[in-house]
Amino acid sequence: MAKKAITPDMIADQFFKYLMHNQCHVCWRLLSEPSRKQFMAWTLNDIYQRHPKAAEAAKIGDAEVKLLFENNDASIMKTFWKRFFYSSGANEFFRYGYYETIAHQGKRATVRVKLVYPDGSQNEVDLQMVQELNGWKLAYVESGLPF
Repeated sequence: MAKKAITPDMIADQFFKYLMHNQCHVCWRLLSEPSRKQFMAWTLNDIYQRHPKAAEAAKIGDAEVKLLFENNDASIMKTFWKRFFYSSGANEFFRYGYYETIAHQGKRATVRVKLVYPDGSQNEVDLQMVQELNGWKLAYVESGLPF
């Protein structure tokens, strides 16, 4: 039996499901390279603002921050992912979102998320997706979404 292809809308949906279950290291792998780089830069800046002497003494840089994300470190869960969860509206994407790939050209795609609320109101958000190395990635920063 042929394996079903993983589509951009499936990855976007999975991203928010993993986020809701605190599997943020998986979310990290589902983000585009530009989004990961931006989130690392924000986090590195935050570390140096919060603990300048300790950060300088430890010479914390991109490599260390990347490991914190990859290992689902507790400090990243508290400082980055918690803020990301609230500012991104992850709960709404998870609970009320219906995902559909509406455009696909080469290594780029657009996923439309239709948010259907219990009161009947609706909203739509377009997510940019890119195909990198081993599959589709959510181009969160490139989509201009809040953080």
